[in-house]
Amino acid sequence: MAQLEVIFQNESNKTLVLLGNEAIARGIIESGVSGVFTYPGTPSSEIPTTLYEAQDFLKSIGYKLYLEWSTNEAVALEAAFGFSFSGQRTIFISKHVGLNVAADAFMTLVNAGVKGGLVLIIAEDPHMHSSQNEQDNRWYTKLANVPMFEPSSAQEAKDMLKSAFELSEKFETPVILRTVTRIAHSRADIVLDSIKFPEWEKDISLEIDPRRFVCVPRNARMNKQRILNLTKRISEELESTKWNVMETGDQVNHIFITCGSAYNYLKEFLNLVGLNPPILKIGISHPFPNKKIKEYLESYPHSDLIIVEEADDILETFVKKLAFEVKFKGDIFGRREGVTPSYGELTTYKVWEGLMKVYPGIPPLPIIPNDRLELLINRPPVLCPGCPHRATFYALNKAVSKKKRVVSTDIGCYTLGAAPPLNTGHVVICMGSSVGIGSGLAHIEGNKEPIIAIIGDSTFWHTGLPGLVNAVYNKSKLLLLAVDNSATAMTGFQPNPGEILSIEAAAKGVGVKYVATIDAFKPKESIPIIKEAITHEDVSVIVSKGECRIQYVRREGLPTTTFFVESERCVGCHTCVRLIACPAIMWSGMINSKGKEIPVIDQSLCARCGLCAEVCPYGVIVSKEIENALGD
Repeated sequence: MAQLEVIFQNESNKTLVLLGNEAIARGIIESGVSGVFTYPGTPSSEIPTTLYEAQDFLKSIGYKLYLEWSTNEAVALEAAFGFSFSGQRTIFISKHVGLNVAADAFMTLVNAGVKGGLVLIIAEDPHMHSSQNEQDNRWYTKLANVPMFEPSSAQEAKDMLKSAFELSEKFETPVILRTVTRIAHSRADIVLDSIKFPEWEKDISLEIDPRRFVCVPRNARMNKQRILNLTKRISEELESTKWNVMETGDQVNHIFITCGSAYNYLKEFLNLVGLNPPILKIGISHPFPNKKIKEYLESYPHSDLIIVEEADDILETFVKKLAFEVKFKGDIFGRREGVTPSYGELTTYKVWEGLMKVYPGIPPLPIIPNDRLELLINRPPVLCPGCPHRATFYALNKAVSKKKRVVSTDIGCYTLGAAPPLNTGHVVICMGSSVGIGSGLAHIEGNKEPIIAIIGDSTFWHTGLPGLVNAVYNKSKLLLLAVDNSATAMTGFQPNPGEILSIEAAAKGVGVKYVATIDAFKPKESIPIIKEAITHEDVSVIVSKGECRIQYVRREGLPTTTFFVESERCVGCHTCVRLIACPAIMWSGMINSKGKEIPVIDQSLCARCGLCAEVCPYGVIVSKEIENALGD
């Protein structure tokens, strides 16, 4: 049985080892979801990708699913909202910053409510493993008055989806399921439930109430009252939910309140030190479970309370307020008292370190031996061997001095070009921002440095196009360098509109007069074109085309022509390393007869793009035909 067939087999009470995101994808099918709308973003990407790859199998077992890779998160949420008018269960999926993109629609549609069940799966990224910020989207639930489920494990994430849809349908409200990187990207034993097949009606009469869903001021005022009343009813409904769990313990000097992934770190710590205190685990953090927490505090009126949560001190803020109202007599410790760090992911050791400050008698933190510490070496992310962006940036650096330009870059693989030695980025904040920032930079009076904005193909269609329109309209003198690798590569090669749309045509369509196309893998031919574009008086656009080498090799296999350093001819100038920093080129430690340390090309990493041969000023990197993929 293929892996996807195993994940989506219609069996219950069977246990599989699944990635957290695979478990959530399974939960979507167990919940009978008909429509999925998404824009890829780590750590959420594997959820829709798993469903996308399973579409043929799902169809073969009679499960009908509509899955859409939308152009951005705002469009995805709007489309999901529209689809939910069918009465079918609908899912929106994004990473945490994706909700920022969709926030305008989100804040209003919550007040208007939904017709069919609508769940937003929002994946957060504590410690910013692959993100530009570390925001806690629990604040959105307070701002928008929307229920939020917080699973502490992949199993809970899967199972909570059913409860989330039941709540959404009963109260006609969207619901958020909040997950985090460690749940999304860890593997665990997952117990399956049976699949719920959606019932698609052949003829649907869409009866949409304009008084509720046309959100003009008069209707919006009524919707505001509606959501406030609804929040109270949802809060009463959830007082008895199974997802807020009170665990009793036999050591009551200290009691704990925790939620989501933080529960796991706390439990591991308690197991390691042999403690068994009471714990209240919050599984639904909004509406805030006031009654449950009051009961818990009143059960232990003289204990000290410790609050353990990941990200912001949201739980702590509301628990402390509630404790004051019930005249709780014990001391309360949370982030503000140093129990958890002010940023980053929690770990068991971080929890241990924090609790030592407020929990007398805890044994000291174990010291990690030096030989283990040496294994924990930070490895910065780099552009892959054969990446077309590296070749494009080499051409840019040759055409325009690094010291005489300002570069606004964007979110994608190419962001990594901001690091030395390529240095192709001075500023980046969010998806699609490069053109808007570049446009602003272009209007700084007295600036003589050329302004360059860099954007990828998927990001261009996501939110880059409005920035380009703005730059053209405001006559901004800048070069937009669109690096088109024919892939949404950073998040897992999901489809994007570039498969059928042309960046060049779009640029011409919005009024750009200078539009050129270059071959990323022919940097010497690209240099004069970049130099010419920089001198253009208004907005100029260059589209650098070169397919992602990973995608190419997966489809076509490695070419039989590869590249080697002729060691005896090498003069040790290190140009190949200094200018392009390809991971496949490394120091060998070998000295040739001229006394020069020579680089070598690791044939197991080399993607055979040939950039190194083009860069070498002495022509000592040469191509050879080989019989197998790894060379001699």
